[in-house]
This record gives sequence, C-alpha cells and structure tokens, in this order.
Amino acid sequence: MNDFLQHCDTENASMATRKASQVCLDFFVKEMPELVGGSADLTPSNNTFSKSSTTFSNENPTGNHINYGVREFGMSAIMNGMVLHGGIKPYGATFLVFTDYARNAIRLSALMGIPNIFVYTHDSIALGEDGPTHQPIEHLVTLRSTPNLNNWRPADLVETAVAWEDAVSSKDSPTCLIFSRQNTSPITRNNVQIEAIKNGGYLLQENADAHITLIASGSELQMMLDASNVLKESGIIANVVSMPCLDIFLNTSQEYQSAIIKDDLPILVAELAHPNSWFRLLNKKDKVLGIETFGESAPANVLLEHFGFTIPNVVDIAKSLMNE
Repeated sequence: MNDFLQHCDTENASMATRKASQVCLDFFVKEMPELVGGSADLTPSNNTFSKSSTTFSNENPTGNHINYGVREFGMSAIMNGMVLHGGIKPYGATFLVFTDYARNAIRLSALMGIPNIFVYTHDSIALGEDGPTHQPIEHLVTLRSTPNLNNWRPADLVETAVAWEDAVSSKDSPTCLIFSRQNTSPITRNNVQIEAIKNGGYLLQENADAHITLIASGSELQMMLDASNVLKESGIIANVVSMPCLDIFLNTSQEYQSAIIKDDLPILVAELAHPNSWFRLLNKKDKVLGIETFGESAPANVLLEHFGFTIPNVVDIAKSLMNE
C-alpha cells in the first residue's frame, strides 16, 4: 500500500475524484480477490468497473462486478447479506442523492457493524444541469449523523487512496466514499501530511502567526488554499485544514483536534452541502459557507458563483470574521 500511495502522490493530477476512485480500484481489486463491486445502473458514471473486473452473470458466475439495475435499496441490502455470509468485501455505487432510496439498508449496516463499502458519486450541486432532483444538499448531514458510519469526501487522488484503504481495512464500521463529478486540483503535501490523512483531518498549511483557520473537504479545498493566498496579500494569515472524514476526526483525541484547529482562532468552513455537520467544531461567531436551499439547474461554474463558492466571497467572509 505504501508503494501505491507514493505512486498516487507522484502521479497526482487534475481529475474528478470518481476517476481517482477508479484508479484506486484498479489497484485494490487486483490485490484483493474478495472485493466484489457493483452499481445501481450507473457503472460508467460511478466508475466502479476496474481493470480486473468482469461482469457477474449466469454465463460468468465467477464475475466480480454486479449490474444491480435501478434498485439502490436492493443493492445495499444484498451487500449487507454478502458481508454477513463472509469471505466477500462488497462495494456498491450510485449517486449521492440516491442514498434516499438506500437509507434503511445503510442504517442497518451501521447498526450491525457490517464493514460495507458504499460508493457515492456526483457529490454536490457542481454536477450541474441535472438540477435539484440530482443535487444532494442534506445527504452528507444525514450520513454523518448516523452512528458507526465513516464518510470520506476526499479532495484528490492521494486522499482518495487513503479513503479506500480505510474502507477495505475496516472491521466493524461501514464506509461511504463520496466522490465528485467535476475535476479537482492535485494538492501538494509532505510525507507527514500524507500520513495524517488517516486521522480524518489535518493541517495542509500551518502558520505560527495565523489569524484564522480555513477548513474544507473535497473539491472546495483548492478554493480555500487560493483564498488563503489572497488573504495574505491583505495581511491576514490563514491556516488551512483538509477534512476528508469528519467522522474519524471527531473520534481523535482532543489534543489532536486542538493541534489541528487552534482554539483561539476564528474558523471559516466551506462545503457544498448543508452546514449542520460542522457545528461541533465551531464557536458562535464562526462561519460555514454551505447551502441551505435545494439546488438549481445550470452549468457547474454558474451554480458555484450563484451559491457563493468563489474565492472573492470566501475572502470577504474571512475578512468579516476578522472584524467581529
């Protein structure tokens, strides 16, 4: 795994994290014959078919990828049964918004301590023109509020590789792997930061004289890094925290959490989802740039500007925090 993680760091490039997930599956499915994948009629969009995958069918009963059809609950319930049977590590995929249909099977997986792997792509309004019926808003909050469920929303290939490693290694907790449709930027890290990804959250940019902490998951991380550069020009120094798995981070020690998110600094979080996940980390005056309405139908760049997910807006919010 260390060699693969180093390969991901070396080959990190701009790509959607759903594509990064497929890169990881090419490695893990080859190395782990017990991995049996599938998708609820969205295989080309979910990118669950690896180089080592073959389609399960009557003609090919040894296949390791199942075409479940449009039945998200059925897929998830079948996966629960596969884990309980033993000898199989299933992963199954759909769009994040369609967890609505699979909710009770996901909950039972967590309740029973079944280490299932649920893969959810098209993670935000940035999927674009399909509109609010396909754009998840409250789904991350729902998943994160489920006990014994780890939800990873990685920013790039390296974080995706760590998320997949955590998912395949889990013994008694299911995992949701939540991936973008749009490309994300490759992030530069040192070895200490790569090692820290497994803690769910880590400092990507730390300054001894920081005035504010900027936090993001997934595709919003690069926006926060860019905003920190603009803020620096105005004399405001920011720490930047990547939070690919809030659930795991909240289970780390208070000492670790305080080392990553400084107690004496105001906090600004940006995430393309409902903001209610974050308030365990925040003080009253801290801010979350999130979405509290349903989405709209428009190209991704138009929607991001409409909902305020721009560098200038992040800068303005951060400056207003500093003036309070």
